Amino acid sequence: MSTVRRSGLHAHGMSDADQVRTRFQPSFPLVDAKLHCPIAGPGTVPRTRLIARLMGAPRPPTVSVVAPAGYGKTSLLAEWAASEQRPVAWLTLDDFDNQPSLFLTYLAAAIDRVEPIDGTIASALAVSGTRILGAAVPRLASELHRWSRPGVLILDDLHRLVDRTCLDALEALITYLPPGFQIALAARTRPGLPFARFRADRSLLELGREQLAMDAEETRALARAAGLPLDPEQAQSLAARTEGWPAAIYLASLSASRGDPDAVGRIQVSGRDGYIAEYLRSELRSHLDDDDVLLLTRTSILESVEPRLAVAVSGLPGAPERLRALAHDNQLVVEITGTETTYRYHHLLRDYLQGELEVREPGATPALHERAAAWLAAEGKAELAVEHAIASGAVDATAHLVAATAVRAHFLGHGDRVVRWLEAFRDADFVRHPSLAVVAGWFHALNGRPEAAERMADIADRAHATRLPGDGSASFRSSRAMLRAAMARHGLDTMLADASFAVAAEGDVGPWSPTAQLLLGSAHHLRGDPDLADAAFAHGVAIAQVAGVSAHLSLASRAALAIDRGEWREAERFARESHDAITRFRLTEIATAMLAHTVCAHVAIHRGDQIRGREELVHAQLVRPQISYALPWVAVDALIELGRCYLAIGDPAGARSAVAEAEQIVRRRPDLGVLINRLAELRRRLDDSARTLGGPSTLTRAELRVLPLLSTHLTFEEMGDRLSVSRHTVKSQAMAIYAKLEVSSRSEAVDRAIEIGLLEPFPGLRLTAGS
Repeated sequence: MSTVRRSGLHAHGMSDADQVRTRFQPSFPLVDAKLHCPIAGPGTVPRTRLIARLMGAPRPPTVSVVAPAGYGKTSLLAEWAASEQRPVAWLTLDDFDNQPSLFLTYLAAAIDRVEPIDGTIASALAVSGTRILGAAVPRLASELHRWSRPGVLILDDLHRLVDRTCLDALEALITYLPPGFQIALAARTRPGLPFARFRADRSLLELGREQLAMDAEETRALARAAGLPLDPEQAQSLAARTEGWPAAIYLASLSASRGDPDAVGRIQVSGRDGYIAEYLRSELRSHLDDDDVLLLTRTSILESVEPRLAVAVSGLPGAPERLRALAHDNQLVVEITGTETTYRYHHLLRDYLQGELEVREPGATPALHERAAAWLAAEGKAELAVEHAIASGAVDATAHLVAATAVRAHFLGHGDRVVRWLEAFRDADFVRHPSLAVVAGWFHALNGRPEAAERMADIADRAHATRLPGDGSASFRSSRAMLRAAMARHGLDTMLADASFAVAAEGDVGPWSPTAQLLLGSAHHLRGDPDLADAAFAHGVAIAQVAGVSAHLSLASRAALAIDRGEWREAERFARESHDAITRFRLTEIATAMLAHTVCAHVAIHRGDQIRGREELVHAQLVRPQISYALPWVAVDALIELGRCYLAIGDPAGARSAVAEAEQIVRRRPDLGVLINRLAELRRRLDDSARTLGGPSTLTRAELRVLPLLSTHLTFEEMGDRLSVSRHTVKSQAMAIYAKLEVSSRSEAVDRAIEIGLLEPFPGLRLTAGS
């Protein structure tokens, strides 16, 4: 494979004339409150000395604000954001962000709120596994470099982020910040980032517990804001007893101002959690009515408290007005403005409220999560609904919701989230909910997990279900028949029978009708009847257009049939429409996209456009780890097209690699009809061609997983930890990559991979190779 230089837009097959920046559209409804800086509450004390430090020279790229709850980290960063002349992007993290595609989508959305970013980045956010480090992160870094002036990105509650790939992505983004840009990280505990390296590079400003502690003057101001006037000596004494802990100062002052004059003298740092609970308990009992307490405790299960959601969870129609009043009177309830006003509870308050909920309403938490899930599902926020359903522990309701949501979430690029959902179920749960097993089978098959797909298919085959699946298919029997046909485990006759049954059951309406037609057409194609196959594919395309779903594989299959007939004009039209579909529906990274990429490459090479052809071959190579014997006819057909393309451009080594992989699949699935003959013909052509040692086109699936990690600062040992293999295995794979890319070092391998198009370039790449 020779050199291909590409931009992010060229990666989607766009010519220079087509390079118009499209608007960034997240693939799921965002929680808007996460992207807005909290509003300073009444009586907030300015942290002038800390703001001066943050805004003074020098301004290192990374700012770390790490301290326990109650030290005013969020308030400090909000005050800094309000004081900054530079543009500021804000993101508050929560536990749900521990999926790379989700985390990076929110990062992209935060950046987009300040300066619009290129909409084509959405496809890079949809990639899976380590690939996201070599696809989405460089694109995000490039977007920051496009800002008209340096800015600040603030990430609050970073301690909630524990997923290793997410942290690796953040580390890479920090490493490649543009000059003058800063990222601020606020957390209760030090995040899993290379702080030692940041210190050694003098690229880190650290504010910890000591710096955030209030001095006597700030203590006096905070007490005054809580309604308690103190003289300088009293303020000094309170600051000393609390070690400047703002939460303790505020609550003691609030309690004293509301009729407990001994509160200020009683509080001590030792055992302070007990004192905090005491003051919060006093606040709830003495100054709030029963409905206020009910509202606060029941809604403490929510990360962000939307007023309408608060009504649904608490059962109190007046929840919006009560939240507004609570935020006005208490600094521990914070208002966040956006498209809709939302509230967040201070961590100390929320932790206390959750404990109080169990005391006041033992065992109520699961039911409250169920209410939240039902409301979110009704509002079209299906993915958040699933998270609350899982938290509720209601397996039956969760299974139905995941079955209805997982395929759509996967096609929107959130396969990492679906993995976590499916891990919440045991095999016994799939047996009780066979429709979920069918969905899981599809998911695993499309993501290169053939063993897991087979396990789910076995469960579905043994099942008898009467309940309608929640995924929009006509019946369980129909959905199972489509999975059976797609996996082709029982031969062509059974595949045709299953596909025919699904076509009759699904009819011409519904989201699964085009899939049924695709499977019927594919069965006819494998059995050697191209006319019947093309008719089914064409019908599937027509009903997909009405249903508003993608027909990319039917279109790619029509292109492949047209190529076989030598009708290149038709082939070009179908290939272009297939490519347009995978781009529009953000499906460029799933297994079925590989045939779309290879037929586009074949058509381009035939008309003499080798640059475009090689670009599409790069995309096919990147999708290649997703194909497997779980969808054997898709995999073998795509690999045959890939091999033919490599032969056409004079790369027999790449063609041999594709043929060898296809032959491995055929050994598991020997009944693939005409594909067996086409594969044998390609093997004969290869046997007659000159042998070559290798090249980028011969990179294996394992090597393609290692490649994106080479562009990070991770050592081979750390890469092994990420991939669950040994350091020796990673090193061997890296050496194989170097040989196939004809380079001698890690940095050269990254440069070559970028040049070819297997990796996106980081702006101002300055890699120091680790080993």
